Amino acid sequence: MPKITETELKKQIKSRSFSPVYVLYGSEQLYVRRYTEMLVEAVAGKTPSDFNFHSFGGEVNLDTLASAVGVVPFMSEYNCVLVTDIFLDSYDSDGLDKLKAICKMRAEGTILIISMTSYVPKRNAKAFESICKSAQKDGSVIKFDSLNEATLEKQIGKWVNRQGKFISRINASRLIKLCGTDLNRLKNEVDKICAYTSGEEIQGDTIDKLVAQTLEAKIFSLSDMVLSGRGDDAFQTLDRLFYQKEEPVMMLYVLSTAFTDAYRVRVADESGVDIKTLAEDFSYGKRTFALDRARRSTRQVSTEALRSCLDALSEADVKMKSVAVNPRLFIEQLIARLLLIAREGRK
Repeated sequence: MPKITETELKKQIKSRSFSPVYVLYGSEQLYVRRYTEMLVEAVAGKTPSDFNFHSFGGEVNLDTLASAVGVVPFMSEYNCVLVTDIFLDSYDSDGLDKLKAICKMRAEGTILIISMTSYVPKRNAKAFESICKSAQKDGSVIKFDSLNEATLEKQIGKWVNRQGKFISRINASRLIKLCGTDLNRLKNEVDKICAYTSGEEIQGDTIDKLVAQTLEAKIFSLSDMVLSGRGDDAFQTLDRLFYQKEEPVMMLYVLSTAFTDAYRVRVADESGVDIKTLAEDFSYGKRTFALDRARRSTRQVSTEALRSCLDALSEADVKMKSVAVNPRLFIEQLIARLLLIAREGRK
């Protein structure tokens, strides 16, 4: 069986036509956790018995795991074995071979679920791939990839609607830009906003008031101010960043990322390359929305000015890492220089 989709997994859970082995993983870890819980509940019930439910995680004893997989269901239809975030990097080649053999075990009535809710193997990444390929032969493998902005907006709308309220797509997009694309964080922010809001509709000023912005969102706002020539706003934002004790090195890094996005999308537009292709070529993933934002921010600034801004940021990065500087004064001087370049390069 090849990799299955979220819809196909839902069908299996609803019809109770389970595969003997499941592997759930991917960058959208909220979905990995949620569907793992749904699958376990469907197989083992809401209050699983110790006889028929065995849970493992981290550095798993493979002999114990093999024994659990071989258990015959007792007064139950299934024996459920859940393995969460197994530390594949801790196993040598013999251990990995043993784990693969366990995944191929087909004890009647046993459902093995391997769920990577937060841990991603690095040293043994290829071993994890081979486990997935093995599971695909007669099991089910599902990868929850990053969601695009349109899908995230719909998901936010669903969360808000479940709490008896409404949010426009514009304000859902506003929420994403302020706190990022991580589903866990978005869900927490939605719950907080809905609890605070007395009316039926979530308003933009409520979002601005309540949402804790990521450093990336703050810096991208700062880059917008620089490119649009709003010097006073830029320095006020910079002042807040220092008051909040943000690291100057990280501020410079994210600012460089914002201008790199702007330059890439400008060159892509001039070369006739669409944003989808650009995002794929540079592996933007869930940050693809940043390219649309960068395009809007740079409409009035020339390509030459964007190139000069990148040169200034590159010089600043080298200087900050090689010479002792006053961080605040250094960043303020950089912002002043970028404002001047953007003003002179206005179309």
